[in-house]
Amino acid sequence: MGRRRFSFSLLIVVGAAVSSAGLAASCSATGPSNQLDSSGAHDTGVGGGGTTGGVDGLGGLLDIDGGREPQGDVVVNSCGSACGDRELCTGATLGLDDDCDGSIDETCACIPGQAHSCFRGDPSFRNSEGCFPGTQICDETGTWGPCVGGVHADENCHMDSGAPCRPMQASPFADVNLKAGTGAFGADAVAGSELWTVDCPDGVDPCPGVAGTDPADDFKPLQSGEYTVTYTKRVASGATQSCQYPLFVSAGGLRVELEWEHDVGDIDLDLHLHKPNNTQPWSMSGSSVDCGFYNCTIDHFSSKGSDIRWFLNSARLPDPVNWYLDPVPGNNGCFNAPRGVGKQWEANGLGCHNPRLDLDNWKCDPTETDPNGVDFCAPENINLDYPPKGQWMRIGVYYYGQGSAKHDIHPRVKIFCDSALGADLGHTGFYSPERPVAFKPTDGHKRFWLVADVLFPEPDECGQAACIVQPLYEDASAMTPLLTTRNDVEASFGPAYPTLP
Repeated sequence: MGRRRFSFSLLIVVGAAVSSAGLAASCSATGPSNQLDSSGAHDTGVGGGGTTGGVDGLGGLLDIDGGREPQGDVVVNSCGSACGDRELCTGATLGLDDDCDGSIDETCACIPGQAHSCFRGDPSFRNSEGCFPGTQICDETGTWGPCVGGVHADENCHMDSGAPCRPMQASPFADVNLKAGTGAFGADAVAGSELWTVDCPDGVDPCPGVAGTDPADDFKPLQSGEYTVTYTKRVASGATQSCQYPLFVSAGGLRVELEWEHDVGDIDLDLHLHKPNNTQPWSMSGSSVDCGFYNCTIDHFSSKGSDIRWFLNSARLPDPVNWYLDPVPGNNGCFNAPRGVGKQWEANGLGCHNPRLDLDNWKCDPTETDPNGVDFCAPENINLDYPPKGQWMRIGVYYYGQGSAKHDIHPRVKIFCDSALGADLGHTGFYSPERPVAFKPTDGHKRFWLVADVLFPEPDECGQAACIVQPLYEDASAMTPLLTTRNDVEASFGPAYPTLP
């Protein structure tokens, strides 16, 4: 076996204090609108106020005097609590519009594939009720792209916007009643006239359909990100009215989602997560240090037996723990997993395991739109609800089987840290000039992609816990992905972990 040359890129730091992307509600008719409560499901009717002067009742806002904190002749923004005099690029300030000029991190270095949440306008409002961050992705030139989606301070997100529909929040796999997003706007709809359509985030394919009857307003998102909901109704006069609002889908801890083409045959890619702070080899047939399809599903934890025991059962949250059963059933994310798998997790009686592979997707029908259907092309995802602090973890993808594929397959891995997109790798982030990572038809049963290392550090002096994502490269200067083989990784872990920051 030949020796491989390994090197690394710059670190990717993801501000975990703000959640995933968003889109401001818009409409084609005017009407009353209220803000979300802390659960995202009820309105509060907060109104008035502005971006200057003291304002009460807006979620404990800081520095509402325009957000400026002068210290001598210099305006600072060390913890993202006010407008400053310059854009800052580290820690709690990453992804914030530090100088409140409408652009974010325009002077900050980044590498392709890097992603983080972003919030425009006065950073004081970032955690206010009714405000949601967007998402920024570093493009192939090493430049931060625009802040896409979100409901921001420069849109007066902290005030009553007057829009008829309102943002919603949900967890992956949760059953969402889209009617809740229409508020009072949907009250005068003629029976049987209401219609909802949903546009999924980039990379979510197939997009689940809207289900239910009278009206059909049930939706089950399986992946994280921002979904755009369009609501149409007919009123008594016969006129048609509509509005549009975002559905933010996210989960805490570490969530890794794997997608690929499902319309070219029965392709089987497998997602793997390596045990933190451990450099033993991987195993495609099961190993206590490698969470994957062979040992990390509910079948293995409930009946077949699994040796994935990375943490203590007696640990106290937020320290990592093998099993955790939340007293509120809806907070156990694995209970809603599709294809009946969630019912298996719930029946097991122990809650959700850390880590876990919610679903092993090896065969599906790309035309199926019901996410609960056994043939729906659900993404593979590995979750670690309570990740350890200060320990590197490694993500890999194995090309298990190519079926009847005659073309290249393009894996896409999204890494979410505490609800924020930390990296979107595979379709971007590699090669110069940039092109997607590809598995060839002849790669089946042998190709293994070492994707990235992830670390959750301790909170900094501002109380922020910034996730660090470091993509792996065979040659960093050429941005080539680290495509190796099953034989290689079952003999050697791969390159050493980076030094701790």
